[in-house]
Amino acid sequence: MFDKSKIGQSFPPFTIEVERGKIRELALAIGDDNPVYQSREAAQAAGYDDVPLFPTAPTMFTFWGNTKMVGQLANLGVNVMGILHGEEEYEYLAPIKPGDILTGVMTLLDGKTRQGQGSSSMDILTVEIRYTNQHGQPVLNAREMIVARD
Repeated sequence: MFDKSKIGQSFPPFTIEVERGKIRELALAIGDDNPVYQSREAAQAAGYDDVPLFPTAPTMFTFWGNTKMVGQLANLGVNVMGILHGEEEYEYLAPIKPGDILTGVMTLLDGKTRQGQGSSSMDILTVEIRYTNQHGQPVLNAREMIVARD
């Protein structure tokens, strides 16, 4: 069971660079062979300034950038070995492109514990990560629901 007194707590910031190669790798991993994800030249020929970001690419930012997230959740009392993915949503505030350096700050927005049969339970947490770019401009708010079984 997680520590409900931690709702509202923010964690130390983390940074990640948006890399063109990682966008290409994501495209390959999900089987999208659209050339705009393969090179800047193809992206520019299609009218983009640079290789565009997949709408769900911030998942990479969360896991590759916030390398301390698992430990932070464990410190809240979350059973990290029982985590299931709940849902995610992204609110884009400004364009994000390769070369941008993003700083994210994760906050525990909400949480509750649901009792199951017997002594089982699960924690349902909502976290938000607010990202700014290298110019201090807010560019993205990412929210995630995390379900952790006991």
